Amino acid sequence: MSDCVAIAPELPFRSQIAETLQHASRSMQPAEQVAARELLNTFDKQLKPADGTEPTVETKREIVRKVVDTFVETKGALEAAKEGEAESCSLLLQHVIADNFDTAGTDYATLVKSVAEAVRVGGEAAAEAGRPGKVEIAERILTNSYNFFPAESPLRPAVLLTLITLLGAADDLSALPLTPAILNPALSQWSTSEADKVAFLTQAAGVYEKAGDLARALDLTVLALERAVDGKMAEHALALALAVPNRFDVDDILKVQGARDSLAGHADELVDLFTKVDELAAVDKAAAWAKANGAYVDSLGVAGLDADEVLRKVRLVALTTLAARSATKEISYADLAGALKVDEAEVEAWVIDAIRAGLLQARLSQPQSLVRIISVSSRGTRRFGTDEWKLLEKRLGEWKVAVAEARVTIESAEEVAAQGPITNQRRPQQRRQQGQQEQQEETAQA
Repeated sequence: MSDCVAIAPELPFRSQIAETLQHASRSMQPAEQVAARELLNTFDKQLKPADGTEPTVETKREIVRKVVDTFVETKGALEAAKEGEAESCSLLLQHVIADNFDTAGTDYATLVKSVAEAVRVGGEAAAEAGRPGKVEIAERILTNSYNFFPAESPLRPAVLLTLITLLGAADDLSALPLTPAILNPALSQWSTSEADKVAFLTQAAGVYEKAGDLARALDLTVLALERAVDGKMAEHALALALAVPNRFDVDDILKVQGARDSLAGHADELVDLFTKVDELAAVDKAAAWAKANGAYVDSLGVAGLDADEVLRKVRLVALTTLAARSATKEISYADLAGALKVDEAEVEAWVIDAIRAGLLQARLSQPQSLVRIISVSSRGTRRFGTDEWKLLEKRLGEWKVAVAEARVTIESAEEVAAQGPITNQRRPQQRRQQGQQEQQEETAQA
């Protein structure tokens, strides 16, 4: 591929066109290949007019447009005989387009997007046909195309979105982990409007959401919100946050300036359940809210999110809060059932759910109907008020006592160690020596 780019300027225009057109013809049926050869003969006549004059710029551009049309008709011309041939000729075509059109003009952008879209269509067709090798070639072509443009090029987001769409269709989005840390520098370089950047982010988020990667979709939606706060977008971000399986807060959305104020009606009430209302009191409110607003939650259109899931998360937050506030680190099944508003027989299932969600570590004692708390994650608790300070003070006191006792034990062990080894064999010898000394003293006195 690098060789193709290096020799492209040295090839005459006719050779560049012939190379790309011949490559595209390999993806055609035999009858169409004949038509491609005839097309090349037509180009030869245009490039060598009878009067001997040089072809005009517009003539060359028209030829390039027809070559691009051929690539579009052949869905990116991915059916090359050799694996690297499709990539090399794609780069050559990129050079031909850039060499004959104003790279800042709309014609150039249209042709580039047409080629990228054709490669995506071909890649998706290969994915449906179960041909992963061709899919990988299409992915590499789009990656090379993205890197072909300067970092500030407004075509980069368009090609990147095309690549993301192909990866989503091929169930291969893990190959391109678009994190905020990666995207933010690129977004700052692209010479496109804020509206175009927001459009890119929302469309990319849609691809990840369709693929089931709700966490990544949420990240991209929040990035879009940071650039343009919109009530509908904020509402969708809220739905994504609540649909992510092991996420129990909406903090990332509320951190965006203006996002909270843009939420109204049912969305505003939903946020309050996870922010304003006391965690334990929220269970009753959430049960009533979920019963009355199931249709609203369904209308948000996020897979995995319904009214029952909202209530489940509120209950798990309440369970985690109760565990964090427990001074004895033991909670009875009856207390948990009362707090969660469920039957006592369901308590163990709820505790196991919280453990699997990473909210706490605990042991269940069925004979005593007790839950013994080992540790609690901060992901499920959101407040640190007077009661929490008192509990922390109490536990710090307990830890100080335990540390003091441990220090005493260590100091005692160090004193014993400093005295040296004392064995049962040595003690009789010491007694004999003491007895001999006493006999000597008595003899001396006599």
